[in-house]
Amino acid sequence: MNRIYLFLLIMLSMLLAGCASSPAAIDRTAKAGEWLEVTDYIDGDTFRVKSGKDSVTVRLLYVDTPEIHNEDEGSDPYGDEASSYTKELLEQSGEVRLTFDKESKDHYGRTLAIVELKDGRILNELLLQEGLAKVMIVEPNVKMENVYKGLEQQAKHDMIGIWSSGHEKSQTDIPVKKAAQIGIELTVDKRAELVTIKNTTYDSINLEGWKLISVRGNQTYTFDSVQLPSQGTLQISSSEKNAAPDSKNMLIWEVDNVWNNNEPDPGELYNENNELVAVWEDQ
Repeated sequence: MNRIYLFLLIMLSMLLAGCASSPAAIDRTAKAGEWLEVTDYIDGDTFRVKSGKDSVTVRLLYVDTPEIHNEDEGSDPYGDEASSYTKELLEQSGEVRLTFDKESKDHYGRTLAIVELKDGRILNELLLQEGLAKVMIVEPNVKMENVYKGLEQQAKHDMIGIWSSGHEKSQTDIPVKKAAQIGIELTVDKRAELVTIKNTTYDSINLEGWKLISVRGNQTYTFDSVQLPSQGTLQISSSEKNAAPDSKNMLIWEVDNVWNNNEPDPGELYNENNELVAVWEDQ
């Protein structure tokens, strides 16, 4: 009986060893801040780098370039241009340095990153500026959302690249449905950089997945699981002066100077279904 147990133990050990050496089981991770050699080019927003002994597939954060296909299907408009542009910049740079947001991997196992070239320029931003990519925001990676939407809007205004036809739609063009009034009031003190959300109902509301938006700047605050108490208020501050770490009713928007004091900058509040539930009209 002991021999049988020993045999089974050896077989199990061999099986686990084989899984550990399998490429699919290796957690290939590129470290932030290190210069990594570019080894392969896939398309406009995807390439590979060498990290130690591993080959890591990098997918650009916040942007989406047109698809390239095989010869029979052809490519989407400006797909080949985006791919060639990315390959040219990466070849010139040779190495890149990566920066991450909250989630560094997508569901395909690719590393999601902002990509810095050797000359200090950011590949993600260059593609937007040249009109060779659209903004694509996938939560919880929203840190650079406002900046990248601004770059997209400028390229769209200039009608360059994919925007040259005047018919292309961006992620920010998608219409939203207005929800029924649910008793939420929104006010903004722009100079104080302070937003107040008031719940006039008798039910507590979980704000997880809700979004607060500064319309002019396309800046977005996404709520974690936080309760807006019945007949209560919650405040969101984008100024260090308002920081109150011990306050349960104060959240910190980790971006400075969100609200535009020189021009109208309305505030909008959306629920987890992307329905507009409250508006602050800045006259």
